[in-house]
Amino acid sequence: MIIKAALFLLVAVSVLAILGRVRLPGMRREARFCPDCGRPRIGKDPCECKRVRR
Repeated sequence: MIIKAALFLLVAVSVLAILGRVRLPGMRREARFCPDCGRPRIGKDPCECKRVRR
């Protein structure tokens, strides 16, 4: 019985993942790394290399 429930859960999650890819193929994330210096980007703030230093 537990095996049936686990298999059903795996199939349901797989179907949801496939449907999500079909419905929203154009959604892309922002770059994870700065294209200029290569540092990891955290949040929405600009990279340190693009900020104006005071």
